[in-house]
Amino acid sequence: MNHEILKKPKRIFDAHMHYYGKFMKENETLIEFMNRFGIDKAIVTTLKISANQNLLLQTHEKIDEKQYAENLYAKQQYNHNIVKDLIAKHPQRLYGFYWFNPKIASDSDWELLEKYLTEYNFKGVKTQTSLDNLDLSKDMDRLAEFCIERDVPLYFHSGVNFFFQEPFRTKYLYDFLKKYKELKFIIGHAAFTMEYMISLLRYFQGFPNVYYETSLSIPYGINVLIKTMGKDKVIYGSDSPAATTPDIEIQKIKTLNLDPDVEHLIFYENISKLIGVN
Repeated sequence: MNHEILKKPKRIFDAHMHYYGKFMKENETLIEFMNRFGIDKAIVTTLKISANQNLLLQTHEKIDEKQYAENLYAKQQYNHNIVKDLIAKHPQRLYGFYWFNPKIASDSDWELLEKYLTEYNFKGVKTQTSLDNLDLSKDMDRLAEFCIERDVPLYFHSGVNFFFQEPFRTKYLYDFLKKYKELKFIIGHAAFTMEYMISLLRYFQGFPNVYYETSLSIPYGINVLIKTMGKDKVIYGSDSPAATTPDIEIQKIKTLNLDPDVEHLIFYENISKLIGVN
């Protein structure tokens, strides 16, 4: 094995982290977790906790899909107090993205989102279409315009819809984004399957406002995105400590044996420039 390939990058800005997860050690803080894996800076979002986690364990009984959805979908915006406090304590290392559900948002929710962006060092907004049951054809327009007006990126969680939802097609995302060419848009988990990555290539070449985040992605898919969409459009993220650990996600990129300047763009510079942080 060529161990030169596996050397740690000079600087790492993780574009997708959570404040807690199963991969943290007992009593380990987020900053200690970051230090353990050599993460210099990170974007942090809150966590979704299902109203009834036992639903995930049902294997022998017929699942009531309507009740499943009713228990899963949030009735109010997610709490960001823990993230806000972490950012206030570590303003040079942590930056927030506000997980926002526009489908259920009241006027006061929009006002609170504005406050987090202007007062609490939050640098962008996150959406999760499956967990929040969003319809791209009607639920996202106000949020897109909100982000454009404030010049902040919107992070979109990629994935497939749940078994009780209508299937998600990449074309729906294309139909939404073609209306908002000024929107800074991050597609998360951008190569989580080869089929999804190929769909992104089909629809989003020629979209200079779209960026591709690498957490939970297939290494070859990351490589294709770099070569096809551009080295300045791919952003490293880990989705840790909730879904994995940073070292796994770092090595996916390191094993591509990229030029050091390209590595630096992906691991640090692209997200740094996007949110305006040195």
